[in-house]
Amino acid sequence: MADLRAIQYFEAVYRLSSFSKAAEELRLSHSAVTRGVQLLEERWGTTLFTRTTRSVIPTSAGKRLYPLALEMLAFFETAKRETISGDREISLVGGTVALDVILPSSIIAFRKTAPTVKIVADIMPPVVAIQELIQRRVTLLLFGMSTLAAMPHGDRFEVKEILVEDYIAVFRPGHPIDTPDISVEAALGFPWVFPGYDKYTDSEMPDGMRDALIASDAPLYNIYSPTACMNLSMSSDLVSIIPISLAAPMLKSGMLGWKQVPGVPKYRLGLACMSEVKLDPHVQLFIDSMIEAAKLIESRSSGWLQ
Repeated sequence: MADLRAIQYFEAVYRLSSFSKAAEELRLSHSAVTRGVQLLEERWGTTLFTRTTRSVIPTSAGKRLYPLALEMLAFFETAKRETISGDREISLVGGTVALDVILPSSIIAFRKTAPTVKIVADIMPPVVAIQELIQRRVTLLLFGMSTLAAMPHGDRFEVKEILVEDYIAVFRPGHPIDTPDISVEAALGFPWVFPGYDKYTDSEMPDGMRDALIASDAPLYNIYSPTACMNLSMSSDLVSIIPISLAAPMLKSGMLGWKQVPGVPKYRLGLACMSEVKLDPHVQLFIDSMIEAAKLIESRSSGWLQ
């Protein structure tokens, strides 16, 4: 427990680059914070900071410890909260496409076996989400595989592909794009709206696709919400690209037309987590629920293409 308290002091000093500022934030005396860090250095046999009269500079050991310190402190807070309250909570962060595709059916399946476990899902940009995962403030990440592959710290978390389905172009009924054998170049002549973070799909683009998008200045709009994209396609001349499973209700109702676009990469949904979280039976159960839900989604989506 003493080491954990000292690590809290270390984290504040590192972040603020000052013992006095850390002491002020922690509401402790300067000497208490200084002595706490010194005792940690003595017990661990290493120097964490180089101190001068004007600066506090982390050593290489201090730099290695800092991200680990964030993880330890976050894990401690989670353990304390769950021990005191008795509640179990699984926290998810992802993109809107990922959450919209997999979350509803996964929760329905999960509730059958764990009806009292809370689930909190939030939307964050990938660069923020990965920090939340590394610091153990969230349990799972759900993003496209290309997005997960582009994230930093890839050697510190596990990634599993759980769903693969086709993207389709969606548009209002009667749209002029709905002609047989239309070429990619001709299709890109219409105004498009793309969901999600388009820049993360570059690695999946087949030869020539990125050049064709640049040449046509597509998409005209890039909006994070797939629902907003579909609403725009229903009520205007904008064409969007949506995973089949999300568009299926609108296709069945006749509110949207659709067609396959040659060369468009498939939507590949990935799950990321720290390896130890799967030791929690509730987390593993939820992961299993997502995998089962994904199988059903893939089966239903493939039916549209047959």
